Amino acid sequence: MALRVEPALKKELELIAKILHISSTELIRTKLAFEVKELIEKHKFEIAKAFMNKKISKKEAELLLGKEGMDDIDFIKRKTKDMFKDIKKRIAAEKNK
Repeated sequence: MALRVEPALKKELELIAKILHISSTELIRTKLAFEVKELIEKHKFEIAKAFMNKKISKKEAELLLGKEGMDDIDFIKRKTKDMFKDIKKRIAAEKNK
């Protein structure tokens, strides 16, 4: 991925990288990875909602949330369906009284 930054920002990054004894490329790569993980953590609910509304595929959601996150979503979907079935049965039973 090619990335263009303002000259002033580039100088700041190079200076910080020099102080930390790493390359500026490694500094940017590490910081970007951290920020992406933070965004995913912050927006897990929106990611799950996008999956359930079929705006993203299961594969894309699993890429962002991991296997465990997808297992949680599947569990919630199953329990929600079961709950709605139970409510429908109770409503039908009340109507038959």
